[in-house]
Parts: sequence; structure tokens; C-alpha cells
Amino acid sequence: MLKRILCLLAGLMMLLPAALAEAPAAEPGAFPVLNEDGFLDVGEFVYSNPEAGVWRYVDDSLKVEIYRRTGKNQKGNNAVWYEAEVWSRGDEAWQIFTNVPGKHMSSADGPHVVARKNHTVLAINTDYAQSRYANRKNDSRIGIVMRNGKAFSSATLKSTSKKWPPLDVLALYPDGNMEVYTSDEHTLEDYQAMGVQTTLAFGPYLIRDGVRNDADASSMSIYNNPRTAIGMIEKGHTFVIMVEGRVKNSVGSDLTFLADRMAEKGCTMAFNLDGGRTACILFMGEQLNAVEKGGYARSTTEILGIGVSELVPDHTEK
Repeated sequence: MLKRILCLLAGLMMLLPAALAEAPAAEPGAFPVLNEDGFLDVGEFVYSNPEAGVWRYVDDSLKVEIYRRTGKNQKGNNAVWYEAEVWSRGDEAWQIFTNVPGKHMSSADGPHVVARKNHTVLAINTDYAQSRYANRKNDSRIGIVMRNGKAFSSATLKSTSKKWPPLDVLALYPDGNMEVYTSDEHTLEDYQAMGVQTTLAFGPYLIRDGVRNDADASSMSIYNNPRTAIGMIEKGHTFVIMVEGRVKNSVGSDLTFLADRMAEKGCTMAFNLDGGRTACILFMGEQLNAVEKGGYARSTTEILGIGVSELVPDHTEK
């Protein structure tokens, strides 16, 4: 009996090296050991692998994980999109970063330049209210727009309007909370009294209190286009999707595709931002997505971003 046991142990020892050799290697660029809250105690970690379509960042209050996905959109067409999952705590929250410090709706530059000027870790496009504000003739087409506490427009469309964009509102609070509302559900004064710091007017909202807005998602902007949307799973845990479009490998998507991805991720709130050539996603000052005719996304006066790092190259660097 003892001889049989020894032979069995010897056989297992011979198999052990092969088993070890077949064990999967650690994923390249995996996060270092994090504390019990899911962040670093000190320092920063940055990983960028455009070939694999993986980007990561973590410090003591922010963790970002981005993946480039390829697949089919809602109509079965080829699509490429970016999913960014974000965890944050403390004062780390999504906010508006401007091209000119302290000035909104002013001069514009490439979104990557704006990101580099502000050393923003992760950024996406906004509602592109700058265009509606600069060409204002009918104030109701601007929407309720407030930036970092400063009001730019109080007029908006009726929620029953079928005009595009519907000018629904994404409300950002200083503590990182996000809420979505229909265009005329609250006044500018209401938002100020509620303690909202920034409102973006575009939409439609895709999910609210865990309930999908399928009526608007399936009837508004139904064509394939580049898209950007942001959602919140819970306060301090947010999710972004940016779909490439009008390029060789990706035709874009409609709004139901965004809503599907947001719902699958467990977002209780989700909001559609401006699309087309405005749509973009940036990591550490680099634009990740391709745009029609190449180059950079449309020049902008601002970006919506989270996190600041001195590891982001300065805008004067090539």
C-alpha cells in the first residue's frame, strides 16, 4: 500500500511542473496590490496599451479601467466602442475643465489640448452647449446650462417637444452624485437651491432610478452615429461608453445600444451627451477614439473629466 502511495505522489510531482507551465500568466498591466478600499495608499499607477485596447489608472482616491470593445451594434453592423469604469472617493468627482482657466463658453481648442492643460486623467465631451450659446437666437434651444455654479441659460424646451436635442438635464453635485431630469422638470433656480454645481443640457436621459427611458431612446436619433454617454452605478462608481462612428471599422450606434450597455453594467442613471464629431474619450491627455477623416474631435471650450495628475503631458509637449 505504501509503495502505491509513493508511486502516486511521484506521479503527481511529475505533473506539477506541467500544470504550472500551463497556468495563465498575470494580465499585462494588471493593477498593483490595492488597499481594502480599492485604491493605492500612496503614489500613482498608469498603464496604457493601445494595441490591446486596455488603459488603467489608480491613485489614493481614483481608479479607472478602460477597454476597447469590438462587436455588432443594434442593427448588426460592425462597431468599436470604449467602456470606462471609474471608482472614486472623497472630493474626486466628475467636473468641467475649461480651455481657458476660469472661463466658460470662451475660446476653443482640441479636447486633447484642454485635457493636457488641466492634466485630466479621464475626460469625455460635454453637451457642446458652447455652440448653442454662441449662436443663441432662441434661448429655449440652449437649455438649462450651469457650469461650476455659474448660470448661462435658464430657458429650455418643453418636455413634450420633439426637437433635437431634447435638452434633458444631467445634474452634477459637488459630492459626486449625479441625477437626470427632463428638460423642464426643474428651473435653474431649483437646481441652484438643490445644490447642483453643474448642469449639462442634451439627452435624452437613458436610465433614471434604474428604469430605462425606452420611449425616447428608441424614437430619438435612431441613426448610427458616434455617441458618448455617462452613467452612475452608485455614487463614486460611474461608467462611460463612447462609440466610434463614421470610420472604416465602426459605423456608430443609435441610443438603444447605449441604453443596453448601461443597463447591462447596472447603471441606475445614464445620460446621452453630444455625438458626431464632438464625441470623444481621452486618457492621460491622449484621444483614444478614431474620428471621421482622422485627427482629433471637434474643438471645444471644455471637457467633462475626473482626476488630475502631473503625469499627464503638458499641452506644449509633442
